[in-house]
Amino acid sequence: MSLDRRFFQRIVDADDPVTSVWEELLDIWRTDTYPDDLMAFYDEREALLSHFEEGMFYGFGELYETLLQRSLNQDGKFVRELLDDEAVVVIADSFSLREVHLLEHCLEEVGYRLRIEGFAVAPFPTLTESLSRKLLGTNPSVGRDTPEFRYCYVAGPATQVRVPEGEPVLVWLRLPDICLEEVTVAQATTVADTLDVTVTTLRQVLESIGHRPVFITSDHGYMYARNNDHFWQMPPEVEREVKRTFARESRAKSGEGIHLAERYGEFFVGAGTYVAIKGRFWWAGSGQNDRCTAHGGFSLAEVLVPVMLIESF
Repeated sequence: MSLDRRFFQRIVDADDPVTSVWEELLDIWRTDTYPDDLMAFYDEREALLSHFEEGMFYGFGELYETLLQRSLNQDGKFVRELLDDEAVVVIADSFSLREVHLLEHCLEEVGYRLRIEGFAVAPFPTLTESLSRKLLGTNPSVGRDTPEFRYCYVAGPATQVRVPEGEPVLVWLRLPDICLEEVTVAQATTVADTLDVTVTTLRQVLESIGHRPVFITSDHGYMYARNNDHFWQMPPEVEREVKRTFARESRAKSGEGIHLAERYGEFFVGAGTYVAIKGRFWWAGSGQNDRCTAHGGFSLAEVLVPVMLIESF
């Protein structure tokens, strides 16, 4: 992919530059067949994703201003407008643009067709509660039925899933998020393991639903960095501030640290009481138990989430 002047001009001239960027991101992760070595696939494509976003960050910085406004205005409508009649909507927690084509291959093997309906901009900050409180008024694990829809919470493959018939249903699937939390430098759990558990559980959900069409989307994506090609380094003084303020697993912070967006605007974005790390700035893991994944920040992979339709055939 060549990020030359003509490329940026095409993005800038598009009716909606965010849509054009979304399409480029999907192309980075497109694959005609399921990879034999999924870890190598993630490593390669994540480096391409980082390179692409770095080009956008420095070549078309206005993109982040546009995304922030859409993120701040996100009220969950992209989920609500899908919940009509007998529709089932699954929010797969932390499911990202990386997994779209991989899921397509996995489901096709077992009789399901995946169609990409579009994308949504996750609410700021890109944390689970940002969307769940707009839809449920609380965290997903304690959500209840609302006048708009019936509600099901699925923690993992051990959860018995019973999806009501004849009315709209919102299913909150806590995967891949809870597995991504275990992906560390030691790689005892990998992104390949995470995808396997997610697909297995999602198939159980789909089987419980039967032949009804199912929409799948996400509350936010995630940052993944297993080596130095996957993230951008910060100046030492900024990195020291970041390490004092942020836990490695969360790229957003409420209250403490809001001054960072004012002092170091290139590296942070702030709104309300929250400040988030901008782009793919992060720091290298120093121990075997340090996380390779995080969310809450304002990178393209965290803020742009897919909307997909799944049908049996």
